[in-house]
Amino acid sequence: MKQTVISLLLVLLSLQMAWSQASPAQRLRNAKDREHVFVAAHRADWKYAPENSLQALKNAIFFGADIIETDVRRTSDGHFIMMHDATVNRTTNGTGTISQMTLDEIRTLRLKTNWGQSTQLPVPTLDEFIEEARGRSCLYLDKAGIDLPGAEEGSTVRALLQVLRKHGTLGETMFVLDWPYAKARRIFGTALDSVIYCPVIDDRIEGLANYVEEYIRELHPVAFQFRMATTESETFRQLHRVLSSGSRAFTAATWPQHTAGHDDLVSIFQRPSAGWGWLVEQGFTILETNFPKDLIDYLRTERRH
Repeated sequence: MKQTVISLLLVLLSLQMAWSQASPAQRLRNAKDREHVFVAAHRADWKYAPENSLQALKNAIFFGADIIETDVRRTSDGHFIMMHDATVNRTTNGTGTISQMTLDEIRTLRLKTNWGQSTQLPVPTLDEFIEEARGRSCLYLDKAGIDLPGAEEGSTVRALLQVLRKHGTLGETMFVLDWPYAKARRIFGTALDSVIYCPVIDDRIEGLANYVEEYIRELHPVAFQFRMATTESETFRQLHRVLSSGSRAFTAATWPQHTAGHDDLVSIFQRPSAGWGWLVEQGFTILETNFPKDLIDYLRTERRH
């Protein structure tokens, strides 16, 4: 009996060690584990560093973020930089439209904090972000669906896939798009089966229930991202179907209109259980946040991270 108990404990310890050593991407794909709540840091950590900066990425990884939500923009000479806006005006000491500037021009600029304070940090490239995050956190590349003016539909995604293939990180990268399945398959091709593709669920999508069913049938996504204004919305009514299919439910606590009012600010200024806790109770196991450190601290007290 004693030997059996010891053997069982060793097996459990072995499983725990394997889980702790798994990359965030491997954990996300492990559909059997529903206890861990994954934290996606919005624009990395823009509280203690300029948004989408390399330092913000390092901070978010240090806090323990599983996913880094960040924004990709393409320069006039075809390179990818990390910036939310279409211009450099708000976040750097320069001015100009990114799609009309070369990488060399942008690299001469310096980032500002969210409060307008100057820094000596340059605008990072996608290549730099990939190398820093590799094996430590998934990159969620927002703005991937935006093509340069006059470019072929899907050209940004196709160019991004080339960069990811070069680094060997297709499987560590997340895309969140509201495209119909046929469009996603046409533009991503076979890479759709390699990346972490999260279809958006939003009331504005025509034939929402059929859209969800098609994705479940054809792709069985790792996760769906929900944008639900209220619990009376058609979007919220899709939650049970998604969870019963084995896919994860993902939402952005950055916005009250995505979380039926249970957002970051409710969590910070009222109580975490009223915001983040409510979302976890509904079955959401991927939460995007402007407060990654605070959310991770809360989840750890609940033994969910």
